[in-house]
Amino acid sequence: MLDNFGLLSYICGLFRNTMEHQDIALKDYAKNYGFIYGGYSILVLLLLYLFNYEQNTGIALLNFIINTAIVFLAINRYKSDNEGHLGLTQAIKLGLAIGAIGGLIYAIYMYVHYTYLQPDFIVTLKEGLKTSVEAEIERQNLTGEEAETTREISTVFATPFFMATSALISILLKTLFVSLVVGLIKKN
Repeated sequence: MLDNFGLLSYICGLFRNTMEHQDIALKDYAKNYGFIYGGYSILVLLLLYLFNYEQNTGIALLNFIINTAIVFLAINRYKSDNEGHLGLTQAIKLGLAIGAIGGLIYAIYMYVHYTYLQPDFIVTLKEGLKTSVEAEIERQNLTGEEAETTREISTVFATPFFMATSALISILLKTLFVSLVVGLIKKN
């Protein structure tokens, strides 16, 4: 009887120790690294604009690596500060929160950037889109209302608001994917 009681006490002690651990809040990590993520994204857009560079595969790859590193560092730091405890849901929540904060900051700046600093980019984009849409309308032999609807819909895609919204969604998807992978690697 005493042996069973000792085993039961040991199991209860293990359970109590795991129940006593309180995870630290994700909020501060999300804010800090979200601001870093958003600030870095703005910096890249500004540098592309100031040095008159076009977005290319090399820049996009480097940008993805640095953004991945920001999310990785946030999750790693959180795990370290949380006494080594990290669940997959915590990693995903942290990654999405970083994406939401950084993405909102970047989307707002992107809207302002393409509305006031670089409106000629939107004009050029609309002209290129218009040419592509007209060619597609001719190729498909669209006439009347179908052609007009196609033209109207295409203009929506070449607005600062749509571009900013697309950037926000893209950042959220990237940070979800990265935090999922990092969470699977780093979880307990």
